[in-house]
Amino acid sequence: MVMMRFCNFAPGLARPKLRSIRINGFATCLRLEEIYWRIIEEIARQESLTVGKLISKWALEIDMTQETICNFTGFIRIICVTQILEQTYPIDMKTITPE
Repeated sequence: MVMMRFCNFAPGLARPKLRSIRINGFATCLRLEEIYWRIIEEIARQESLTVGKLISKWALEIDMTQETICNFTGFIRIICVTQILEQTYPIDMKTITPE
């Protein structure tokens, strides 16, 4: 029997998902893996914001702190990971279930 230490998650969490959102008034689409959308939704819930307003807030911060952005979705992924690592928003990954 193989022990699954690192790949013990539902494959659907790795599936990319395209979502239409408004970022600071501009309509756009972002393609992120399902797990990131779940993390973003949880952070938005904890901040009492919509997903669009949370990402808009992040976009403004990125504009103010970064010289150039070549990969916006990459920044979104990094923000999600750093929030979990810093435990600013403790997210129980066990409660995140695939659709």
